[in-house]
Amino acid sequence: MIALGIGALLVTGCAQDVLNTQPEVRGLEGAAQVQVLVDPASGTEVNLRVGGQVRIELDANATTGYMWQITEQDESALKLVSSEYLADPAPPGLVGSGGMRVFVFEAVSNKNSDLELTYQRSPQDVADVVVLKVKTAS
Repeated sequence: MIALGIGALLVTGCAQDVLNTQPEVRGLEGAAQVQVLVDPASGTEVNLRVGGQVRIELDANATTGYMWQITEQDESALKLVSSEYLADPAPPGLVGSGGMRVFVFEAVSNKNSDLELTYQRSPQDVADVVVLKVKTAS
């Protein structure tokens, strides 16, 4: 009888919260060292910790003359770590295939800011604009 009572305690003590109604860890928003955003919508909020990074991957096609440009950045809040164009795999001789522009930014201070990226040939020929709302905490 005692073994049955101990067994019942062990089973109920190990029951899983399958509906995830009680998360084990709270308050870690933005705690991931690198957050990845693939073609984010304008107005997307990004929560970072100081020292945390956001990797932004945007569809692009360098053969069209359009390029993603940083048109608004508060460098006291966000530092550009890297920017590169990655072409999609294509058979030899294929011209005009697309790819993606990848930006990596790091939060350098506890300051909220906007980050604006435009897909443009020139300031007068803008095809797309993405504005990210970056919130940073210590």
